[in-house]
Amino acid sequence: MAEQSGKNLNGKKHVGKVMDAHGIRGDIYCLVFSGDANWLDEISTLTLKHRNKEEEFEISRAKIFKKGFIAKLKGFDDRNRAEAYKGAELWIPAELFISKDGESIYLSELLNFTIEDQILGVIGSVEAFSSNGAQDLLIIKNTKKEFEIPFVKDFVLNVDFENQKIKTHLPEGLVDINDVIGTPDDA
Repeated sequence: MAEQSGKNLNGKKHVGKVMDAHGIRGDIYCLVFSGDANWLDEISTLTLKHRNKEEEFEISRAKIFKKGFIAKLKGFDDRNRAEAYKGAELWIPAELFISKDGESIYLSELLNFTIEDQILGVIGSVEAFSSNGAQDLLIIKNTKKEFEIPFVKDFVLNVDFENQKIKTHLPEGLVDINDVIGTPDDA
């Protein structure tokens, strides 16, 4: 399933959702799709999108918890208020996901990059992301189909941020591995 963090909303990035209330004092447990909330100390507000309405809340306190975090938001004084936001989308500033020189890149920085294979030429552009548990996958789309390629050093030769291009050397058949060939016999 494709990661939903590719969406943008007024300079913000969709990174997770409110899973549930935590305790009786209005705390919320937020699941972060990537499982990594290392940006938590860098923000003072959260934007929650619930029932097609965006609301920004000041964070009183927050701590990493499981695959996300627990937060106390101003105005959330009891469990009922927290439960009312169960399922709300969690949005944070997109600039938190721009890597600095020497840092690992964020997959979201690769959205819409053109994929150019050493042998096949241009095969499409990055539409979204996924994971098979062992590695990150780039979901590539072209005019004919959508397919996944592993984002691993063995396949990726170069990431050119200036020209928004990823150069690859993919194993023969990887792009076509899920194509249906012929029709199954009825016998």
